[in-house]
Amino acid sequence: MYAAVLALLCAASCYAGEGERYRLNVVEDVWIERSTSNYNYHKYLITGKHPGYPIKRSLVKFQDVPSSCSVVNHAMMYLYYWYSHKASWQSTAQAPFITRTIQAHRVLKSWKESEATTIKRNRYNYWSRPYLGLDDTDANDCPTGEVKIYADRPIGFVELDVTSAVRDWKAGKRNYGLLLWATNENVDGRDTRFASKTDTDPKKHPYIMVNCD
Repeated sequence: MYAAVLALLCAASCYAGEGERYRLNVVEDVWIERSTSNYNYHKYLITGKHPGYPIKRSLVKFQDVPSSCSVVNHAMMYLYYWYSHKASWQSTAQAPFITRTIQAHRVLKSWKESEATTIKRNRYNYWSRPYLGLDDTDANDCPTGEVKIYADRPIGFVELDVTSAVRDWKAGKRNYGLLLWATNENVDGRDTRFASKTDTDPKKHPYIMVNCD
């Protein structure tokens, strides 16, 4: 636990140099799992899957970069990791802990957290393919950042370098947030659960720290 806290403090110290720091708070988030159901009322953002259940991906959108930020030096997204989930009736052998690499991709189309599903971005408009096309249609092909969730990952914040996405937003690209997914999402194991903005503790909500000139 001490090592994880120390690593987070060291990462935060990267912003201690010259420049202004801005916190971009989450404004919309939801996990997507089925074509006919919306899950924005839950306290989790989920990626991956556990046996017998569909793949889950998550969408998260943050405040815009302030105009007073002239040049984006660094931008780190923070997600509060809760745990890796299996159904209560499943054994560890049936749903083992496996390492999940979580990637973030910049979303290219608008969506609504209370209406988004695996096939729809809002009530009237569809994604180009289920779970978003990661081919520069619904989201960028190349990820903007990633983090590995190991079996022994402690509860607490993890960070992803999302500098390229925030620079794109600052340069005038529309801010439609980020898609989170597990690169081995088709492998049965345990899904990965982070705090959403519905969590009762606002200190656990997703956010981005931006360092600017």
